[in-house]
Formats: sequence, C-alpha cells, structure tokens
Amino acid sequence: MTTEINRHHLLALYRALQRSATKFSSYNFRHYFLRRNRLAFREFLGVHPVGQPSSDSKASNPANLNAFYKEQRDQLDIVSRAAAVNRMFEGERLVVERPRIITSGGGAGMEASAGGAGQPVDPQHPRATEGGEPGETVNKAAYKDAPLNKN
Repeated sequence: MTTEINRHHLLALYRALQRSATKFSSYNFRHYFLRRNRLAFREFLGVHPVGQPSSDSKASNPANLNAFYKEQRDQLDIVSRAAAVNRMFEGERLVVERPRIITSGGGAGMEASAGGAGQPVDPQHPRATEGGEPGETVNKAAYKDAPLNKN
C-alpha cells in the first residue's frame, strides 16, 4: 500500500532539498543546487515566471507524480552526501562571499567609498585609510593644503 503524494509531501521534499543545498561550503555548488532544485520543481509542476501561463502540469498524472517524488528523494540523498563531503574538504572562500564593510555611500567608485561623495576622510577615525588596507593611517598633510575642486 502506497500513500498518495500530495502538496504537503512535495513542499516538504522541496524544502529538504533546498536545506541540503544550503549546506554546501562551496558558493558555486550551493547556488547550482539551489537553482537546479527550483527549476526541477517549477518544470514538473508547470509553474512559470510571471507573464507566461502554465498550461501543462506533469503533476496531474499520479504515475508521473510518484516517479518524480521517488527521483527527487534519491536526489535528496545524493545532495546530502555530496554536501557532507564538500564540507569535509572545504576550500577557501570566494571573493563574492567575503563581507565588505561599507563606510559610506553616495559617490561613484572606490574614491567615494572611503569618504563618501568626495568628502575628506576624518584622520581620527579608526577605519580611515590612505592606501587600500584597513588600519593604514591617513596622510594628514594631504588634507591640510588640498585645494577644493570647483568645476
């Protein structure tokens, strides 16, 4: 006797797959499996982006639904094992994963990120920098006699 697969079962399976995908330490693997799971469920259920009507759904046939559910359960086991192995051999974080401290905004480019829109940096501030590395000291003489830009 098999239980009938319903919306609750599919949602639980989808959430479990997404949770397993988030356990990858590698940014690329993590985002690949998140995207892959989302697309597989959207395709099977006939859910499309806004503006495109969903006319066909493979989920209406119970045989297709059971086959899809079994296939995704197998994928859950595979993804969970792969995530565990990926965490064991974790590599260095990518640049896109490193947090950046934004001290101010308003300008364009790196020259505006330190002082914000061309404003001078306070030399007494602990995060004030001259070069590019946090903790470097500010050349106070550079601000002392600097002419104002008048365009």
